[in-house]
Amino acid sequence: MQIIPLGHDPHLEWIRRRLTAQGFTLPAESSIPPAARYPFAADWQALDSSGVILDLKRATPDTSAAREQECRAHGLGYVDVAANWQAPGVQQGFALFVGGTNLALDSARPVLDALAPLPGAWLHCGPAGSGHFVATVFEALSYAFGLIWQAGWNTPGESPRPPDWNHFFDQQKELAENLLQLSRRYLQQHQVQAAHDPWQLLARFALPVHQQNHYALILAQLIDLALGQGIALQAIFDSLSRPPQ
Repeated sequence: MQIIPLGHDPHLEWIRRRLTAQGFTLPAESSIPPAARYPFAADWQALDSSGVILDLKRATPDTSAAREQECRAHGLGYVDVAANWQAPGVQQGFALFVGGTNLALDSARPVLDALAPLPGAWLHCGPAGSGHFVATVFEALSYAFGLIWQAGWNTPGESPRPPDWNHFFDQQKELAENLLQLSRRYLQQHQVQAAHDPWQLLARFALPVHQQNHYALILAQLIDLALGQGIALQAIFDSLSRPPQ
């Protein structure tokens, strides 16, 4: 199976090395501009594998859905692949969040298995765009934990100082609001209303991922349910704590 890289981002070299080490044949460099091969993909960073485009460029779910439509119009399959493309992945593999139809995934599976740390060790999040959505959520959660660590950090050699908890909670609140809006946009894109039964939603989320046909959608509903209530309560407390006008 020959894979053709489309684009020239630096991380494509790490991807090329990973796939070559796994036995795939790739050109020595990304010598074919996407515009020359597929005019609609002039600014893409992707892999062309047997008529399936693996989109490696981070995008919004809306953008991914539009790209999938362009690929379909040209008789191509489409899979969005979100990952933190870093050099250690050449040896260790990359943590992949993947979106696309089952048909496109069946064709792309050998490439995804090679890019992942182990065959099958990648997350199918749902239709096109779901991979980017879930990757963004996971990055936001990682950032939130990083803020907790930073709040209690003291520079070596300096006298210990108490954390600035007001600043920390303001950061957490802003992050929660952004994550809530991201999830609500995802639900709106798929024309799904927010969930109202938390126990049913948690039971669906507790299923193994391979038994969930749209992991990203359940995740978005869970975020909307959890953060929506919290932010609404915070708004009430903020209004009660304001001095009378």
